[in-house]
Amino acid sequence: MQIKLTNSIYYLLGVFFWTSITFGQEIETSIFVTGNTGNSNDYTILQQLIADSKNVDNSTLLLVGNTVPKKGFQLSAEKGIAHQLTVLSDYDKHTVFIPGKNEWAKKGRKGVRELEKYIQKNSKSKFYPDKGCPIKKKDISDNVVLITLDSQWYLENWDHQIYLNEECDIKNRSLFFLEFTSLLKKAQDKIKVIAIHHPVFTNTKQGFFANVSGTSSQDFQNKQYRILRNKIITIARQQENVIFLSGKDENLQYINKYGIPQIISGASNTTKKSKKASEGDFVSTKNGYARLDIHKDGKAIVHFYSIDNKTKTTIFSATALQGIPEKIEYTFKPADSFSTLQSASVYADEETRKSKLYKGLWGDHYRKYYSKKVNAPVAFLDTLKGGLTPIRRGGGQQSKSLRMVDKDGKQYVMRALRKSALKFLQASAFQDKYIKEDLEDSYADRFLLDFYTTAHPYTPFSIGTLSDAVAIYHTNPKLYYIPKQERLGQYNDEFGDELYLVEERVESGHKNLASFGKPKKILSTDDVIKEVHKTGTASVDEPSYIRARIFDMLIGDWDRHPDQWRWALFEKEDGTEICKPIPRDRDQAFSVFDGSIISFLTCAIPGLRKMQSYDEKLPSPKWFNQTPYPLDMTFINTSDWSKWKEQAVYIQNNLTDDVIKTAFKKIPEEMKGETINDITEKLKGRRTNIVDIAHKYYKHLNSFEVITGTQKGDVFNIKRSPDGETTIEIRRKDIGVLHRTFNKKETKEIWLYGLDGKDIFNVDGKGDNLIDIKIIGGKKNDTYNFKNAKKVKLYDYQHKENTIVNKRSKKWLVDDYNTNTYDYKKRRYYVNQILPLIAFNPDDGLRIGVLNHYTYYGLQRNPFTQKHTISASFYAASRGVDVSYQGEFSHFFHNWNFGIEGIYKTPSFAQNFFGFGNDTAYDKDLVDLDFNRTRIQQWKTAVSLIWRGRDGGYFQFKPLIEAFEVENTSDRFINNISADNDVFDSQTYVGVEAKYHFNNTNDLAFPTLGFDASITIGYKSNIDGGTNKNRFGYIEPSISIDHKLNKRGNLVFATTFGGEAILGDDFEFYHGAQIGGIQKGLRGFRNERFTGKFSVYQNTDLRWKIGKFKTSFIPLKYGLTGGFDHGRVWVENDTSDTWHTSTGGSFWISGLDSFTANLGYYVSTDSGRITFALGFAF
Repeated sequence: MQIKLTNSIYYLLGVFFWTSITFGQEIETSIFVTGNTGNSNDYTILQQLIADSKNVDNSTLLLVGNTVPKKGFQLSAEKGIAHQLTVLSDYDKHTVFIPGKNEWAKKGRKGVRELEKYIQKNSKSKFYPDKGCPIKKKDISDNVVLITLDSQWYLENWDHQIYLNEECDIKNRSLFFLEFTSLLKKAQDKIKVIAIHHPVFTNTKQGFFANVSGTSSQDFQNKQYRILRNKIITIARQQENVIFLSGKDENLQYINKYGIPQIISGASNTTKKSKKASEGDFVSTKNGYARLDIHKDGKAIVHFYSIDNKTKTTIFSATALQGIPEKIEYTFKPADSFSTLQSASVYADEETRKSKLYKGLWGDHYRKYYSKKVNAPVAFLDTLKGGLTPIRRGGGQQSKSLRMVDKDGKQYVMRALRKSALKFLQASAFQDKYIKEDLEDSYADRFLLDFYTTAHPYTPFSIGTLSDAVAIYHTNPKLYYIPKQERLGQYNDEFGDELYLVEERVESGHKNLASFGKPKKILSTDDVIKEVHKTGTASVDEPSYIRARIFDMLIGDWDRHPDQWRWALFEKEDGTEICKPIPRDRDQAFSVFDGSIISFLTCAIPGLRKMQSYDEKLPSPKWFNQTPYPLDMTFINTSDWSKWKEQAVYIQNNLTDDVIKTAFKKIPEEMKGETINDITEKLKGRRTNIVDIAHKYYKHLNSFEVITGTQKGDVFNIKRSPDGETTIEIRRKDIGVLHRTFNKKETKEIWLYGLDGKDIFNVDGKGDNLIDIKIIGGKKNDTYNFKNAKKVKLYDYQHKENTIVNKRSKKWLVDDYNTNTYDYKKRRYYVNQILPLIAFNPDDGLRIGVLNHYTYYGLQRNPFTQKHTISASFYAASRGVDVSYQGEFSHFFHNWNFGIEGIYKTPSFAQNFFGFGNDTAYDKDLVDLDFNRTRIQQWKTAVSLIWRGRDGGYFQFKPLIEAFEVENTSDRFINNISADNDVFDSQTYVGVEAKYHFNNTNDLAFPTLGFDASITIGYKSNIDGGTNKNRFGYIEPSISIDHKLNKRGNLVFATTFGGEAILGDDFEFYHGAQIGGIQKGLRGFRNERFTGKFSVYQNTDLRWKIGKFKTSFIPLKYGLTGGFDHGRVWVENDTSDTWHTSTGGSFWISGLDSFTANLGYYVSTDSGRITFALGFAF
């Protein structure tokens, strides 16, 4: 009996041991992947794949695009997809179809929806993303999330898709990336499988032209495709455990780059060649498929199988994810070893120790309080709030936060007082480039951490008391020191041993909280907008929102973006709903932006003008409210000044001195003193001025209005009245949505969006001094009845039914998605930017100038509504001056802009001239630089039509008029020409010119693949009369190519071939075909060194990126180039056989792949020449 018992124990121990070591190897789920099944009627691969998957308990089959022929899905020719569904009927698990290029062919979104409905009707398969939308999340097991992306949706030309996004919450590409980011963050502790037709990495070979130019949307080098890839990769690199599955390329591939595995399985029929794979990666042109096994320990293994004569062979396997890393063992101090309070600071002393010069330039801010220690209560999560459990990291752009839940399911947030500079830079400035490795512990990182000291670290704890006094909902933050501890678990690597703000997360779990108003539920800003637009039965409580916004101005909180708000929804007795604001994240209240450089930047850069130092007065309410302005335009539509004033006075009366005193008692004792006293006095002063501040912002806000209807059919009654009054009433059946009278003295322009539904727009009444009204219909048949058509214009799609009663109504009927689609963030605004111009070359000498860009963004943009550029420069070598203006106005015709330009150059402005011919003489030892400088006074003006393509193309057609007057300067080369020569006469030309230019490079700083092509064709004729009969045509083509010579891309071949031909014999030297200088093909020669009737040149570079090094400022890449140029000109009866050459090289550095500084030296038969350029010369 004892022996049997002993054997049983050994057996159980063996089973336990075997189970423990094999548990992690147990497969949680398997994903079978194939694509391009619609390109042939041979379904051998699909049949074999299904046969293999039957033996797997929990599996998913992904068909990653091109499941229909290249002509798209046709209901009349559904045989192919029907056959696939028949094959799939043997598969009883999860099947997901994902759209690719073919699904969008011919009929666009309509074809995609027809295919989706057909699949759903005739099978159990799913079609994701559904409804023609771009993104869908599906949990396929406890630890695995499938996120499907429709990449062709992104690449489509949306102007060709009237009903695009009709059933989707995501209406633009920016929201698509935000949603992708959000889904990854929500699944941060799970394995994220991203299924997308177009791969983000590939080794598939393309033709040479497609490889460098990217003119097709399906080319890997295409501009839109590259933007999509770069942003998706950047977002994915900020998370762990992400795998991409794709099917566009007709082969099998495995690529692991930046720690992100890319699996390509599109070899179900014909196959395409691939480049050689890097070590550890894989490519194959055999027919087959991929299988991804995800184990319960988080390990992911991919297997590739080839199918030949129905025989399956494993041709490659790799571990895509390593699984759960070894648990880091922490030694925690016992809770009883801590006292009740812990002395701690936000920054270390050395981080706030700055010189007097630094403080003078960059400001003093609240810096000293960041390294000053406070005594904060010590908190342990197992007892705090009755016990809190961390569930995931927060998603803020600056803060390092952790979301937690209590035993009742209520969520809380612990947010470190020390912010993350890298998170802010990644989210705001580098959305298409991952920067952590480059900028971590750099000067930029440390500088931004110092910049955060513009905000006081402890004033957020006073806001709750101030808010209570004026009936504004709020969170209830508490200060704690939270040590590293067992309850933090896996988050101990990033959290613990510092100061934290802990508060309620504003969500429906806290709907019974008094400071949230005890609402029915709590919504996000996007959800509120959807509710308000849905039927007209929900609305925002404008008085509450206006009060909250005035309160923002009172406390100087400038960072009020949409995610800084949550909304308490209440149901009224009549069944309608009203939403009241719950502001959150008050980190920026009472900010100070001192220091001479900071003060200059906040004035000079439009995007920083919202950052205004806290004082009794608010210098510019307009710029201060730059961030919340779109939301204010969305939610404040019915309130006139009397309602604004009522809320401002309410704040004045209820925010008493005693309230202020009580509020700042919440500040840690160590922080109290002169600075807090100064803040309280300024707060009292701003309270006195708050009515005036609110009135200034009210006037700015009401000068332009955006009003929307609902998603249902609405009636818009617009009545014109005398004295500039316009009354707008919106009704849906018996529901009044809006009624307000506007006056031209306050409001200059109104945009009215009908949104969805069959809307009716009635305009009548007689008046004067009318407000400009732009009416934007929607995707249904809208009725426009303009009895008074003055100062009102309708915008709608051309290729849908519209009912326009008054045929004389002003209208813009074009298929323009951006114009006809409502986006609450789209508002009318202006940007003015002034930049210095500084350059140098031996011919011009030092160039000093100024450049001013003024850009207006209105309803119609391409990509702006108006742009005006004025520049002026002084050239030290010639003492010449030039002044220029360029203006551009969008949509003169649909997608064609109207341009106007003018330039004037003073008589001192110089252009080089060495005579006509390919062998003209020049000896720098005999003559100085001025000898060949020819003074030319000139002016030019032109108007043009401009077209811009979305992939890098540009076309311009312009008539022009220009004039030249050459000075006959003694002791210069030009003096060799006879004084009675026509060249010295004032000559005026009229002409016409057409130019096409295409540019597409994969990297602005160091392009490894790039293509630039340009051709200009024109004709000019002298109109001054007399003996001068100058008239000629001209053609100027050029083409440039960049192409990497190795897989790493650190060795690049670059070349440019260009030239010019003058068609006709009557032309002056300044119109001749010229070469010489960095812009004209021969870098070792002076500008305009050779002049003829025809010219040709070629530049060739070999560019070597040597490496990179990390400086204390930013990381820099550096390298060398070797260059060779050759070219020549021809004149009539030319006998020269000379080809001019220049050779040289340069040293270059680039920072953050954003800019390149290039210093070079080139030699020629004339001399040596130093060149400097931002970027490469070509």
